[in-house]
This record gives sequence, structure tokens and C-alpha cells, in this order.
Amino acid sequence: MPLLLVLQLWPGLPAAWRFERARFEQGAWWQLLSAQWVHLSLPHALANAAALLLIAWLLRPWLSIAIQCSLLAGAVAGVAAVIALDPGCAYYAGFSGALHGWFGGAVAWLAGRRSSPGLAAPTSAAPAETADTGPPPAWPWIMLALLVLKLGFESAGLLPSAWSFMVYWPSHAAGLAGGLLAACLLRAGARLMPPARSA
Repeated sequence: MPLLLVLQLWPGLPAAWRFERARFEQGAWWQLLSAQWVHLSLPHALANAAALLLIAWLLRPWLSIAIQCSLLAGAVAGVAAVIALDPGCAYYAGFSGALHGWFGGAVAWLAGRRSSPGLAAPTSAAPAETADTGPPPAWPWIMLALLVLKLGFESAGLLPSAWSFMVYWPSHAAGLAGGLLAACLLRAGARLMPPARSA
């Protein structure tokens, strides 16, 4: 996504927007959000931008922009909560936690489809789903299981970091939790909506 690269290359912006606990405790609450849009290095930003484009390309046939934005908002909120509440997090920058939640929430949403993927159009109870067909039935469950397995390896220290800085692994789990919560809330809201009446 060009926005991530523009923000990273803007002189002085990454340092000003990243989360630093000392400044946060002095009132810079916006860093909980701004830190997720800047990165600790240009390669870091490039990697997350590439992942963002890949996820968007994968999800585009099956989920509306509105649902994807809602899932991403839940993921961003999850990351913001963990960096705010964890006193051990001295600094933070990066979009990877939000990416984990966005993708995890999306595959959870797809796994919970009422109709059989590929056989029926979305029901009126889920009007925001845009595609008439979904992924193969097992695909969302496999993706979700792999994502959870990855987070398990990270929390156990079994995945080496590809970066020269310390990766704050809890942001990935928090992003996933936020994305899954958003998916559950969206699903509950869709079920509570009255069916659309035909003219």
C-alpha cells in the first residue's frame, strides 16, 4: 500500500508517530494508533506493504470493503489495547499486528458463512458479503489454524526474527484477537438485521 511507504519516507514522521511509553504517559495517546502506520525501517515498511497488498488481493473476491475495514479497525484496536496496557512495551511501530487481525478476522468470517461456499449466493442475513461464491470450504479453517500455529511458535520463541530490532510478538496475538472479536460482532449484527423485503 503506497500510504505505508509515503508515511515511512516522510522526513521525521516515523519518529514522531511511533509509540514511546514515556511520551504516551505524558499524554500522547494518539501514538496508540499512529504507531501502527509507521515502521522502524524502510524494509520493515516494504514487507508490511507487500503483505497488505497480498491480503487485499486474496480477500477481494469474497468480502466487501466495508467488512474488511471493520475487521481492520478491530485489529488496530486490539494492538492499541495491548501496547497501552503492557508496561513492558517501551516502544512500538508497525502494521503487522493489524495485518494478523485483518486476515484472521476475515478467514473467521468466511469460515462462518451460512451458505455452502460455491453453491449459493449470500443470504439476506449477511448482506455485506459481496461474492456469490466463497473459498473452498476447508480453506478458511486451514488458514486460521496456520495463523494460530504461527502465533504459538512466536510466543514460544521458536520463530527467529527477520529484523535487526526486537519484534513485539504480543501485537500479533492482540491484533488477531481484535480481528476475531470484530468478526464475531459483525456476524452477530448481521443475524440481528431484519431480512430485506423485496419490492
